[in-house]
Amino acid sequence: MSEIETRREFMTSWHTSPRPALEAWSDRSQRDLMHSTKSSKHVPLFRPFDLLAQPNQSLIVLENDDQRIGVESVVGAQAEFRRHVDFDTVYFQFAGRTSIETEFGEVELGPGELVFIPEGIAHRSTGSAQSLRWFAFVEEPFRRFQDSESYTSDTAFEVIRHNGPAWTIPAGREKPQKGGRVKEVMICWNDKPDDFTVAERDYDYLAGASSLSRTEKISGIRKLRVFDVFKNIAGKGGSVEPLLQSPFLEIKTYNIIGEQIAFHRALRSEEVRIHFRGNALDMSEIENVSMVPGAVTVIPRGIAHSVITEPEDDPSFLRMNFYSNLPWRYPNDLTDHAFNSTFEVKTAVHQEAAWRRAAQEQKEIVALTPLSV
Repeated sequence: MSEIETRREFMTSWHTSPRPALEAWSDRSQRDLMHSTKSSKHVPLFRPFDLLAQPNQSLIVLENDDQRIGVESVVGAQAEFRRHVDFDTVYFQFAGRTSIETEFGEVELGPGELVFIPEGIAHRSTGSAQSLRWFAFVEEPFRRFQDSESYTSDTAFEVIRHNGPAWTIPAGREKPQKGGRVKEVMICWNDKPDDFTVAERDYDYLAGASSLSRTEKISGIRKLRVFDVFKNIAGKGGSVEPLLQSPFLEIKTYNIIGEQIAFHRALRSEEVRIHFRGNALDMSEIENVSMVPGAVTVIPRGIAHSVITEPEDDPSFLRMNFYSNLPWRYPNDLTDHAFNSTFEVKTAVHQEAAWRRAAQEQKEIVALTPLSV
């Protein structure tokens, strides 16, 4: 990172605010933007999957009146279908693989893939021994989506966990029961700890039994390869289109090379940064921290922040961010790591994005063009 006296900063509001646009560009002293601030709202860097002490554990790390966001391991077949009656569900697969049976049909998830399940749709998951995923339960429904038409590339990932637990699939849970009578648990947003609603249903009239149309099979499930939608280097200029957007939550991805265009001060949102691939330095007014795959940082409302890849010319950076218009609470101890894992991310590019090929070719042309004398 070059040694300079000043840094640019931009301020933004929220998409449902009266002024949902850029609030200001500012010139700041570099010294004032680098770990110059103390705050009771500071959340230290944490490794969410190392907070899971046992297989098939689910842990909420962020919550507010609209969202419950967390991580879980899914080792083997879940015993029952779950119907989230009045809230949307998002799963983001980080490591391993998960098969999800739903009333709209079955979907397979690998690392770097996300699935949206609308409220009221029953589903059940079966994971590999190292299946790790994020979940987001959202009460106010998502209203804006990207889909497969947004793809500019075709990429697959394998994420290998080192120094983690040696979990194995329990006997009898290798495969789900596909047939006969199965159990379904209904869960409502405002359920109290003692509330329960459990039903028994015929499997053949539950799995794959639903459609958005009365006359033809149309699925309401949305699956997305979240790192195949880039149209340029995100974070270098212009806005980044959300993968999913609700009134209080946005989910976005980034593929930065070098340093972000400027420091960003969000006036009406919180941000959680889920690091997927590559190394980076997360900079903020509170602290600077080194990021590796699997690490997470949280940026409270009003704190200026930026990021730079390490090394600066490394093109491997991939990250997914959650943004919330409502402040988060932290119901569990985010420093209680049961393991000290690292994650190795292997990448297979089946189709490179045309915009990236063009950029590489242009760079080669510039490199080969002789200087004028």
